[in-house]
Amino acid sequence: MPSASALIDWNTLMFIVIGFGAQLCDGALGMGFGVISSTVLTLLGLPRVVVSATVNTAKILTGTASTVSHLAYKNVDWRSLVILTIGGIAGALVGSNLLLKSDNSRYIGPFISVYLIGVGIYIIWKASHVERLRITLPRIGIIGIAAGFLEAVAGVWGPLATSNLVASGLAPRLAVGVGNVAETFVAVVVSMTLVHKLGFENLSRAAVGLVIGALIASPLAARLTANLHKRRLAIGVGILVILSSSLRLFKETGWLG
Repeated sequence: MPSASALIDWNTLMFIVIGFGAQLCDGALGMGFGVISSTVLTLLGLPRVVVSATVNTAKILTGTASTVSHLAYKNVDWRSLVILTIGGIAGALVGSNLLLKSDNSRYIGPFISVYLIGVGIYIIWKASHVERLRITLPRIGIIGIAAGFLEAVAGVWGPLATSNLVASGLAPRLAVGVGNVAETFVAVVVSMTLVHKLGFENLSRAAVGLVIGALIASPLAARLTANLHKRRLAIGVGILVILSSSLRLFKETGWLG
């Protein structure tokens, strides 16, 4: 019989808690899992390519659970989903190959973080105004390409995809649902591309804990999305974009050490 210490890996338990909290944010606000998970793994000293591969591999399972939940609560606009997914896959293929060939991708991080902080401020301002931009399919495709690229090089999708969908006029509830479902398909592409080169043995074991915690949180997060007030949800998206992007900016510029 294995001992209790053999059955309980405290590092795994830590990542279960992280995965639960990250997915609760991601499922309810359309962002958070990649930001939180990749930030923690980066702070642990893992190479960027390993971080991206690990987070995206975990997202395949967590995203599947989130997809089922969002479909059940009817949080998806199908036309937007198709366009966002196609754009996301295209951007992910470019980003994955760039990440494998060079380390220059790290220089885009600070610029993207500053941009996202501005987007977050705009979303909060827009939540207090009635006017709404007209969401168009070309705009959704461009958002998908940019978010797919960021997903590949940094393991982050939601802050760019969901925030821009909301800013462009898609209802926050649908933006979260569409963003979560499309992210799952994009994560499959990134994971297959990176893992094919790295090998499964080089992934961080943190993925196991992240997946377990996220699977527990997914149904609750989707229900929160369906029931939250639209204005409050939009403000929550904006605040999370600002906080997470600021944290990444501090890390990328060395202000956090």
